[in-house]
Amino acid sequence: MLAATQSPTSITDAPMHPTTTLPARRLEPADMVWATALLEAACADHPVLKYCCTGSDAKSQKIWLLEQLLRFGLRYGRVYTNADASAIAVWLGPSHPAVTLQRLLRMGLLPAAVWRLDWAGFQRLRHFLVASAWLRRQSLTATSHYYLLALAVRPAARGHGLGRRLMQATLAAMQATHAPCYLDAQRSEILLFFQRLGFQTTGQCSAGHDAGAPMNWGLMREGHA
Repeated sequence: MLAATQSPTSITDAPMHPTTTLPARRLEPADMVWATALLEAACADHPVLKYCCTGSDAKSQKIWLLEQLLRFGLRYGRVYTNADASAIAVWLGPSHPAVTLQRLLRMGLLPAAVWRLDWAGFQRLRHFLVASAWLRRQSLTATSHYYLLALAVRPAARGHGLGRRLMQATLAAMQATHAPCYLDAQRSEILLFFQRLGFQTTGQCSAGHDAGAPMNWGLMREGHA
């Protein structure tokens, strides 16, 4: 457990899922430091980060993107951690179920992205966001849904089912409103993990226009009554 972590307690989140109590804690802005460090450790080799962050200081570019991911989740959704702060799930929705260029612009992040990622990296990020939005539109008929923006487990804690248990807890909460849940994945080896949680693959597309662009898979879990 990192120094910035507070003791997690069970919570009930009325605005996003009014009927379910989670065995987890919702993160707050004060958790940004340790949560970003966890994401950095867990996602350093993620295909999208490797695709977008290719400058001379790629490591700091990745950290900056992960910080913005957390800020976006805190502003437009809910970010959860488990009992020992070894896993994080970032959910959006249902009112703001996606990362869009328009929302990035409203947050003042588009000019910052050009500066931090350089023009080529920004263009790759833009292509990824456009491709993800297209795939989501092809996959979903419901306008109201929840979107899993990130799921990460500290590397030293992997292999003990922590990510699965955090997913099961948050899925139960999200689908208390009977809305579907959606995610996109960029690694074929994790598709089975999500399929075992009830997600079905809905389609796939390239995340960019060049040969180095990762593949993008859409997965959806129907809302449960």
